[in-house]
Amino acid sequence: MLKRLSVLALGWWLAVPVQAAVMPAPDVAVNPIGRHLVLNLPQARLFLYQDGKLARIFPVAVGKMLTQTPTGSFDITGIYRAPSWHVPKSIQEEMRRNGKEVQTVVPPGPNNPLGPVFVRFGESSLGLGFHGTNAPGSVPGFRSHGCVRLRNNDALELAGTVSRGDAVTVAYQTIILSEDEAGQLWLTVYRNHYRQSDPSLPYLADTLLAWQRQHQQALFGQRVDNALKQRDGKPVCLSCKSAKTDINGNLSALPWLSKMNPPVPPAPAAPAASQPQNERQPGPPSARAGQRVRPVAKTG
Repeated sequence: MLKRLSVLALGWWLAVPVQAAVMPAPDVAVNPIGRHLVLNLPQARLFLYQDGKLARIFPVAVGKMLTQTPTGSFDITGIYRAPSWHVPKSIQEEMRRNGKEVQTVVPPGPNNPLGPVFVRFGESSLGLGFHGTNAPGSVPGFRSHGCVRLRNNDALELAGTVSRGDAVTVAYQTIILSEDEAGQLWLTVYRNHYRQSDPSLPYLADTLLAWQRQHQQALFGQRVDNALKQRDGKPVCLSCKSAKTDINGNLSALPWLSKMNPPVPPAPAAPAASQPQNERQPGPPSARAGQRVRPVAKTG
């Protein structure tokens, strides 16, 4: 695909896994002061930043193909412990179709799909939130009705850390560029689970060519092609002489999409949350906290 890079390559090397435990962060402009949660859907990971620095990464389960978690910029609008789950009519219909007992309200306890806590983000009508689960084996993954599941201990930790008004950015970035502490360039490509048009792809070749010119160092174009084909979520070094080189220290996101501001894929027309609009919410019935309006995230 990236023939220009292949021509500039110093050799042909196959991309092999290198320290996959090192999690690259998406290219999202993070608030320098306060807490900022960044969720990158293709990674099924939630990144917690404090004063611009990465403090914690949580594995999560996000919306499945038919009930996608929407992208955009939101705020934390409520934290509810031991919540009751008011089952949306759409999920009641799903229960009925699957021959299960139809429930309208699930009280707090071990059988509650929200787990021990529900952290709402966005307007209450969206029904979006970070919450625990009664199915810990479903995390991480793409299995929810639009909300974001965490393992219960992680959900409790998150709820004890964030506050109302904290920023939340939901991004959809399948292609991540990072630099390690030795200055090497790494590429990580994830599956396009939602089959969205990826607005970052047209910028990739130009970004890599600009990096080559700036650093006077050739990149291995075949590794780019392999990573785009495999989409296995394993970081691949594009600048290392050996494809088996280990990551040196931590990976830092290369600012490229945040500079170019590619368009955000359109959100689903209907709410992608676990219940439709105008339904009772999964938190306490009185929860109707407003959302501070922000521009739509330009994260790609």
